[in-house]
Order: sequence, then C-alpha cells, then structure tokens
Amino acid sequence: MLKHGLKRLAFNMKKVVLVCLMTCYVISGYSQIKKPFLFRWQDKSSKKHVLKFVDHDTLLAMKESTLHITYSNEQSKPYLLMLHGMGANARTNWSSQVKTLSGKFNLILPDLIYFGESNSASEDYSVEFQVEQIHQGLLKLGITDSLHVMGFSYGGLTAATYNQLYPDKIKKLIIIDGPVKFFSGEMADSLAQMVGVSNINNVIVPTTLTEFNGMTRAVMSRSFPATKKLKQKILTHFFAPHKAIRDKQMNYLMEHQTRYQNYNYNLHNTPTLLIWGEKDGAVPVSVGKALHKAFPQTTQLLIFPKARHDVHFRDARKVNKAIINFIEQ
Repeated sequence: MLKHGLKRLAFNMKKVVLVCLMTCYVISGYSQIKKPFLFRWQDKSSKKHVLKFVDHDTLLAMKESTLHITYSNEQSKPYLLMLHGMGANARTNWSSQVKTLSGKFNLILPDLIYFGESNSASEDYSVEFQVEQIHQGLLKLGITDSLHVMGFSYGGLTAATYNQLYPDKIKKLIIIDGPVKFFSGEMADSLAQMVGVSNINNVIVPTTLTEFNGMTRAVMSRSFPATKKLKQKILTHFFAPHKAIRDKQMNYLMEHQTRYQNYNYNLHNTPTLLIWGEKDGAVPVSVGKALHKAFPQTTQLLIFPKARHDVHFRDARKVNKAIINFIEQ
C-alpha cells in the first residue's frame, strides 16, 4: 500500500513539474544562452517520450519556412493534426496526449512557425501563414487525406483558421481554450490586469518576477513549485529570447482582431468539440460559451470546473477520453 502511494505521489509530482515547465517556455529553440541542465533534460525527455508513439521526426525545407514535424503514417488509422499553443512546442504541449491518442490515430505534431525547430525569414505573423505552411508541409509528406484537427490556445485559433481556409480537408474540429471569434485585445488586457500584469503581452512573455507570478495565476491550476532563483533563470533563459517575436505575433493579432472576429471558421458545417477550463484566466470560458451559443447545432461544449488554461494537462485522462469519443461517434 505504501509502495503504491509513493508511486502515485511521484506520478503526480511529475505532472505538476511538467505543466510548470510547459507554461514557462522551457522548450525554447532560439536561445543562444546555454540552458540549465534541468531544462535541457526536460526537452530531451519529452522528445524521447513522443518518439515512443509517433514514428517519424523530420525537418521540411519549404519555400518560405523550415517546418519541424513529427508524425505517424499507418494506413489503418485516421489522421489527427495537433496544434500547440504559444507556451510550448508540439512535443511538450501534447506530452499528456500522445500515448493515449496514438493508439487510435495517426498523430501529426508540427512546431508552429517561430516555435521550437520551425522558423521562417518571412516575418509573416498571420495565423493564415501558419495554416499555409502546415498545409503545404502535409502535401509534401504525401498526406492528402481529410483530417481531424485539434488546437490548444493559439493553436486553437490556428485550427479554426485551417477550417476557414480548407473546410473540405477537415472532418472534425477540436478547440481547447482557444481565442476564437469572441476574444479581443480589450478582454486580454483586462484579464492580464486581474492578475497584476499591465497587458497580455507580458502574460505571454513575462519580464519580471511579478509578471511571472501573474502569468502562473492566470494559466495554472496548481501553484508553481519554484524558488525566486529558478524563476529568474526561466525569465533569463527562456522568456527573454522570445520577447521580440512574441510581441510581434501578439501585436499582429490585436491589430487584425476584427478579421479574426468576423470569420465564422465554417463552424456552422463542421462538428466541433469545445473544451475549456472554467477558471481559465487567459482565454475565459465565456469565449467557449459564446461559440457554443452561436453554433449550437454543430458544437459540443465540455467544461472542466477546476482547470485554468491547462485543462489538457490537469484533466488529461478525461480530455483524452472525450477526444476519442467525439471523433469516433
């Protein structure tokens, strides 16, 4: 009994640490400063974990980008394209999903452009550019079948935009805590100020310990077990190198928010599962409720009452089961 309890405690602590590291951009691909051992170990560990269940890992040389993508290609399984958020690359963002979902689907895990190992010299920060690069990458891999598409946070907006541009290629859509249609810059800054941060950019990339603590309050269901010294290292090694490019991405979204609010994302035609943390302090549950109200015939809304902007980590088992049931129904 004691042995079982200790194993369970170790498992829960591992999940807490993983969520913390994911939230803090520990998988930076651009930092020129040597990473502390803990963070280098975490990235290596998450890569090793994903490759146990997803066969291929490659860099695609595209006309306008270099796209890093991990994928499986078994004829007997349908494809599930999984798009990560701004806080992580693909392998870290989906570390709690790959084992379970790979048993049912061919998983496709791209690093979005300007994240992880994917990059571009184009300086195009539109969501449409993200979609086009992924779509062209899939064609280059010979993946032409229709897909199920899932996205978390910024990846949720990217998934919805994929459905806007290529609705004939998507069977079912899953949006997890995504800033889709009913999200605004005013809402984002208001949420930031509720946790003591001046604007949403400094929640995405905090520059001070105060902003760091505000970010964790907004997005994490559990407290962050770290000393001030460790937090400062995270700020130095993993947030600071991303500050300029994340600001450009966020500024683009805010400057063009009317366009993204006016899209209907083909949600009136596409079966869509909306998954939200009820206490989400980054993209509030009101966005999910508004989407469900606007498209009641085609959307299902699943709310997890104790989760914040980390529902696919905090409630991974239930989320994974819901995803499988939704796609297979």
